Amino acid sequence: MKAGLIFFLLVVVLIVVFTMRLNIAKVSLKDNRLVFYNKKCKNAIDVNVIKKESDLVDELDIDRYYLKLPNGDEVIYEVVDLPPARAFDKPYIEILEGIFDMKFKKVFESDGFVLYRGDFDVALFYKAKNELVLIYPADNLKDVLIECFKNNKAVPLPKEVKKVPFKKSRWDIKLIILDNIINKDI
Repeated sequence: MKAGLIFFLLVVVLIVVFTMRLNIAKVSLKDNRLVFYNKKCKNAIDVNVIKKESDLVDELDIDRYYLKLPNGDEVIYEVVDLPPARAFDKPYIEILEGIFDMKFKKVFESDGFVLYRGDFDVALFYKAKNELVLIYPADNLKDVLIECFKNNKAVPLPKEVKKVPFKKSRWDIKLIILDNIINKDI
């Protein structure tokens, strides 16, 4: 009986220690503020929400927020949500290459965050297996993100903005069914 209790307490302690050591990168858009944060860094940027779009493709619930940043840069904050019983079955880079129809390479990665570069940069946050947050084009945000998630420093947006041609993501039923980007556990 005592051995079982000691084992249980040891497992609980290990879970608590492991959870405290996690430093997951997260992002949120709330009250016209775009906030990037983890346990060691927080960077909040005031934004103007220009417009919002919503799409439903098969089981994907997609919300796009078109944001204008204080330095004049414009980005799309896109939240892709699935029902809890489903999961993205492909690597994130393959999903990006499918929805943007271009090649990407990984530039930087932190727990919960990956920065990809193609014709333009895409910041990808994965909070859980059933939700992705994409911010693109992230070319003018990349230094802000890397400084926060690598060096734990909140730095201001660059004053000079380079305009980057980009295209909106295209979530297509073909990607979901034929390319099997979602695990449906049938």
